Amino acid sequence: MSNLLRIVSWNANGILQHRRELEVFLHQENIDILLVSETHFTERSYLRISDYEVYCTNHPDGTAHGGTAVIIKTRIRHNMYKDNAKDYLQATSIQVYDKFGPLVISAIYSPPKHKITTDQYIKFFRTLGTRFIAGGDYNAKNRLWGSRLVTTRGRALEGAISTLKLQTISSGNPTYWPTDGNKIPDVLDIFVTKGMAQTYHTIEPSIDLSSDHSPEILTISSSEIKKKENIYLTNRKTNWEEYSNWLYHNTTAKVRLKCPEDIDDAVEYLIQHIQQAAVYATPEMKVFEKNKYPSEILKMIKEKRQMKMTWQRTHHPDDKRILNRTSRLLSRKLQEFHSEEMKERIEKLSPSKATDYSLWKITKKLKRPTKHVPPLRKTDGSWARTENDKAEEFAKYFANTFQPHPSALLTEEKEIIEFLECPHQMSPPIKFFSTKEVTAGLKLLPNHKAPGHDRITGEMLKKLPKKLIALVTSIFNGIIRIGHYPSQWKLAQLIVIAKPGKQLQDVSSYRPISLLPSLSKVFEKLLLFRIYPLLKENDAIPDHQFGFRNCHSTIEQIHRIVDTINGALENKMYCSALFLDIAQAFDKVWHQGLLYKIKKCLPHPYYNILRSFISDRFFQIKFGDEITPFHPVLSGVPQGSILGPVLYTLYTADLPQSPDVTTATYADDTALLASHENQETATRTLEEHLELINKWCKLWRIRMNETKSKCITFTLRRTRNTRIEINGKLIENVDTVKYLGLHLDKKLTWKKHISIKRKEAELKSRQMIWLIGRKSCLSLGNKILLYKTILKPIWSYGIELWGTASHSNIEIIQRFQSKCLRLLSNAPWFVSNATLHKDLNITTVKEEITLKSHKYQHRLENHINHLAINILDNGTMTRRLKRVHPLDLDHRYK
Repeated sequence: MSNLLRIVSWNANGILQHRRELEVFLHQENIDILLVSETHFTERSYLRISDYEVYCTNHPDGTAHGGTAVIIKTRIRHNMYKDNAKDYLQATSIQVYDKFGPLVISAIYSPPKHKITTDQYIKFFRTLGTRFIAGGDYNAKNRLWGSRLVTTRGRALEGAISTLKLQTISSGNPTYWPTDGNKIPDVLDIFVTKGMAQTYHTIEPSIDLSSDHSPEILTISSSEIKKKENIYLTNRKTNWEEYSNWLYHNTTAKVRLKCPEDIDDAVEYLIQHIQQAAVYATPEMKVFEKNKYPSEILKMIKEKRQMKMTWQRTHHPDDKRILNRTSRLLSRKLQEFHSEEMKERIEKLSPSKATDYSLWKITKKLKRPTKHVPPLRKTDGSWARTENDKAEEFAKYFANTFQPHPSALLTEEKEIIEFLECPHQMSPPIKFFSTKEVTAGLKLLPNHKAPGHDRITGEMLKKLPKKLIALVTSIFNGIIRIGHYPSQWKLAQLIVIAKPGKQLQDVSSYRPISLLPSLSKVFEKLLLFRIYPLLKENDAIPDHQFGFRNCHSTIEQIHRIVDTINGALENKMYCSALFLDIAQAFDKVWHQGLLYKIKKCLPHPYYNILRSFISDRFFQIKFGDEITPFHPVLSGVPQGSILGPVLYTLYTADLPQSPDVTTATYADDTALLASHENQETATRTLEEHLELINKWCKLWRIRMNETKSKCITFTLRRTRNTRIEINGKLIENVDTVKYLGLHLDKKLTWKKHISIKRKEAELKSRQMIWLIGRKSCLSLGNKILLYKTILKPIWSYGIELWGTASHSNIEIIQRFQSKCLRLLSNAPWFVSNATLHKDLNITTVKEEITLKSHKYQHRLENHINHLAINILDNGTMTRRLKRVHPLDLDHRYK
């Protein structure tokens, strides 16, 4: 904890033009919190400063004027409190914590052209609670805080301060320094506080930073609470030899494994000793702070400070010109320093392990800063503001999510329960795992994947000595012998990430990411190797399901759909298609129903393990520094697990099928297509099949999401909107539908898909311009590598299918690639695009179509699924239209 909290209030009059100078000021003056008025931000603006987090509130009209921001040290524990975006007052408020409890700190800006009353001030200050500091440019003058005169705004603010018994803090020195020599400097920037002892603070003016307002530095005697540091068991200085030796000498491979309690005890023994060994072999990483800025820049800052003091004292035009010149020189020097630093950093980037994969790490920062989680709206209408409240709110929401849909068919469900209670047929035990299999499974673990609640990473498991691998093998074999899955491996830690384009105030706008113990995933993978042959032998997975299966990809499944559509177009038919969305598909799996289907297709030993695997599971929410208690998981397959996707596939394996309807599923993405010369007949066929699916969904407690499901009719003829209902609601008719990443338009021209992918690639290339642009110091080889791994996959996905588009549409992508190659190679105008592609060894889009299509067709010829092989047979259909089909692409441009 620090004994002093340094808070600065400053009107920036446009913060982005001062960002380099501001960064120096924050680091050199050791500022904890900066309250900024007049940021001039829009929704497209953002600011990133190392070691600080930025919260902002823009002017409500969305244009670049007004606005506020709070810039706070990352290490200080805090959370967003409230925004106020009115035309007469903008405010950004956060909440920090000190020895006296929570403290709201708010950045204020009140534009002078708007009238503001005492009641409006009172209403605003009451939103900040009982203990706060609200600093900024109030544009209000009053002798109470040191102004020369009293204005109407000043009287209104004084009335609010008097009514609420607030205090004002000001240095009494002018904070506004007009460039017009006829205007007199005055005090406009002040702090308004409540619940703060007046004897435990000091305030001083500052002449740093370039603006027509000078900063005010408020220093409070307070011990702010820092964030808890992430506790990692290992780091890059871990001595792995000491780690292995400690485990070898302090553990035993002989443990009792006779009952479920023994399994849990053995796993706990293993976890504790691995953690202790990691702590023993890992030295503490010391962070050394060094002066980031050269002496020349620090000297120029002092000179500028002296020039500013002189001008503020004399107001002479010559002194102002000297100050402006000094400020420009300093700004130019800071920009040169930043550019030189960035150049040196970029030159050292490499995709190799020697530089800790620095090239890939820096590309992760291409996105804008992550949006902060604002206060969350509770079900009772109140707000969750603190990390603890937000964590609890997320826990309540997901506890409700992990419950099955209500029962609809009680009689059928009773039969399912009775079947589960029936005794099993005798079957041979599961073959034990060998030490060789376990070692191979451990080697497949990624080194730096986020660990579960036990904090044991893949790298730690890979470094286990042979004695511990023997212990792991014994535990694995004990699990399959007893049929008990360890309790420690059934605890999931959830972190949440925001869904794009959603309202961040709603709990439902966040997606959970489940972190499970790494050792659990090794066991699941080995068990899956035992299960797969049985599933294949019993034909447990339907052929139309292409998700989570070896040798199956999204392209083959989309090709099946494209092939059906092409057949309809060639025969002058209507192809009515329904793309279904399953509501919370993986989270709402009914456990009794899943066990019923497992019992139907797998022997008794597997049923016992899988029953233990899905039952008595718990989760906790980790949000910031807060971790909630554990909550039960009453439905769903474990997210983040190896077995989860396969179990979901088993659960939905008996999806109804009809001879006149093409069914295509990839995990929970389901497409149904029916073709006929008459549109009404095609639609009726779909409706009849949908009725079968509705009955199936009711039995197995699955709910289709009618708002996200889409209906489309593929044809070259005139169409009428189809009327298909789900749950009594009409499904939306669309002209383009997205399925597995490709956009299918009603005439299958691929124009919409290519247009969208071109825009996505353009946006990403703009984000990467500082790395691959003409002025970038990154080596040409690394630039090409980034293009191939980040930009090219955006447009090349599905090229085996959309390569059938017209030449003019394909040229849209080719122009983008040529533009990128010219940009990253800094080629002059007279170098042709053909030369660029040849010298950089990059295939053209047409060459890429030929290469990818040839490989794809070879894959189809050797496919293990007869539905994929049948696509080749359909390629010989009689052609009526002069359209290119996917199977023509391997020779289209030869």
